[in-house]
Amino acid sequence: MWILAGIVGVLVIVVVVLAVALVRSDDGATTSSLPARRPTTSTTPAVTSVPPSVPSAPTSTTSTPAGAVSVQDVTVQEGIVQRQYLVVRPVDVGADERLPTVMVLHGLTVDRFSMAATAPWAEAVARDRFVAVFPQGILSSWNAGPCCPPATLASVDDVGFLTRVVDQLRVRPDVDPDRLYLTGFSNGGMMAYTLACARTEDFAAVAPMAATNVSGCSPSRPISLLHMHGDPDPTVPYDGSPSVSQLLSSQPFPAVPTSVAAWAEADGCDTDPQRRSPTDGVTIDSWPGCPRGIRVELITYPGNGHAWPTAPLDGLDVMLRFFGISG
Repeated sequence: MWILAGIVGVLVIVVVVLAVALVRSDDGATTSSLPARRPTTSTTPAVTSVPPSVPSAPTSTTSTPAGAVSVQDVTVQEGIVQRQYLVVRPVDVGADERLPTVMVLHGLTVDRFSMAATAPWAEAVARDRFVAVFPQGILSSWNAGPCCPPATLASVDDVGFLTRVVDQLRVRPDVDPDRLYLTGFSNGGMMAYTLACARTEDFAAVAPMAATNVSGCSPSRPISLLHMHGDPDPTVPYDGSPSVSQLLSSQPFPAVPTSVAAWAEADGCDTDPQRRSPTDGVTIDSWPGCPRGIRVELITYPGNGHAWPTAPLDGLDVMLRFFGISG
């Protein structure tokens, strides 16, 4: 349980490390599917003057092939703060090939490298030919409005940071700017809701996992939503009941079905979902009557706590099919 495992540590160290959060992010753990250490850095000059219509360039990047994928760690200088995001893409992308791209937001206390290893992202990137991007939160946290520290206590502008990441992705020659997708786990899922509301026009669809729309925001236009959640989740309770992790939030966690139903209503879908159970007690609630091309679904996993779902339906496969990236 990613949030519960970090609650005590976060509450104890937050005062001590708050200043550190303003100067650098965590370096991150190594993973089995990514290089065991950071590649040698190749630095490009920082941009000192950029027209408003052009996104700020990364100050440095590191890039290393890792089997069938290329792994690039990008550093962006924002004042005195260095922010990072990891880019995983097929190693053999053609010069004129623009790929669908998924932005993946880690949970609290989980860095970008660990998030990239939570599911077989590298294998999926190579197989289904897309780009996966893993931004890094300040001290592995995201300011999703009410939740979560240290990012909330430092008033980190994570919407601004992630918007700049999107702007940089849009001008990459390997990214299809019309097929940008957003997902996140736990605190990252809360951030995905917040970002999808603030920058609805940037994304083709959003898929939070093990999270809830803690800010209660609404998208500015209809946008497809897939929410996956375990019904016994003790960290972000499915029914909105109290939990220890809510101490990290200035507002209660709303019930997951309530969050998804509100999104469906904002999208203009019908109010009553249709339910089906494809396998082993998993339920899928789908809202009919949405505008053309818009889908809203809630997948509930029985017995899955606060963890990335792998059975009986694989969460990554389900998400990539929902995004139209895999068949």
